[in-house]
Amino acid sequence: MKVFISSVIAGFQPFRDAASRGARTLRHEVIKAEDFGASPDSPQRVCLAGVRKADAQMLILGARYGEIQASGLSPTHEEFREARERCDVLVFVQEGVTPEPRQGDFLREVRDWAGGHYTASFSTAEELLDAVVTALHDLETSRNGADEGNDRLVERARALVPEERGFDSPSLCVVVVGSPNQQVIRPVDIERTDLADRILQQALFGASPVFSKASGCDHDVRGDQLVLRQRDASILLDQTGSVRIVQPARSTSSEDRSYLPVLIEEDVRETLERGFRFASWVMDSVDATARLSRVAPLAALIRGGYVGWKTRAEYRREPNTVQMNMRGDEAVVMLSPAAQPRAALRLQADKIAEDLMVLLRRKVRQ
Repeated sequence: MKVFISSVIAGFQPFRDAASRGARTLRHEVIKAEDFGASPDSPQRVCLAGVRKADAQMLILGARYGEIQASGLSPTHEEFREARERCDVLVFVQEGVTPEPRQGDFLREVRDWAGGHYTASFSTAEELLDAVVTALHDLETSRNGADEGNDRLVERARALVPEERGFDSPSLCVVVVGSPNQQVIRPVDIERTDLADRILQQALFGASPVFSKASGCDHDVRGDQLVLRQRDASILLDQTGSVRIVQPARSTSSEDRSYLPVLIEEDVRETLERGFRFASWVMDSVDATARLSRVAPLAALIRGGYVGWKTRAEYRREPNTVQMNMRGDEAVVMLSPAAQPRAALRLQADKIAEDLMVLLRRKVRQ
């Protein structure tokens, strides 16, 4: 495994050396700025290229933030933001120091992203070495034990797209599967009424409601799946922590007065974002210790054949005309690669929803 070491350099060399020794003890390849040779590229580009080659980042944070770059961030901050989109980030925070103001903000961002997963603290170089060995061993064990490739995640997510076509109008389906593939809810717990009640409460009154308060709801257990259903919406949760949410694709707001079969782009994006934020809440509720470290989000338009697509501005200009799509009944899209860090579901639900909305729009308009 290739491991990129990221930290300030001045005054931190003993800690960087300890982290290198820990990684090499486990036969991992270390990538760090000190080892880069002469290059026509800027140091920033060389370091970020190193991050992109890595399978994991070791982020070592102390009191100092580092020199501000043209981006407005320190090199370490830039490297973290590059790494978190691509690989696992192992966070090590120095104890007994007072962070600079910018470093304090950076620490809060990192801790919010990591959510306690793969984080450790240290005071001395020897403590850091021990923490590095432990964290890399745990990461390697997790990967070797049950982690999946991109194709398998795509297969699992697509298998949860509903085959039934019970709703009268177009529906938007959000699916999130977690990795490594493992049981996170016991069979006895998935039958407990308090689990269904908790999910229903959040679906109706939470920060990202996906059910209508005007409709009734029933629930049942089908095999290893808990299903809550309204007339035009549903929530599915299985024992692996995978979540599926189906919501109406068309807005019921007063602005959408047309009887034409048209989807409003902004409504689609907002519905997807609401679904992903709700899915994140469900996964955090049933897997609080983050055994599922990565997720694969999917969006599908069901019964979406023969509908048009407009932005709100386009709809206001021409509310009574629509160019209908003549493709099939279903559009399913995923990101590439499918696997994303678990924290992205909570912290970047808006970006995930926007990207998947664009992919759906392309399918509808093609």
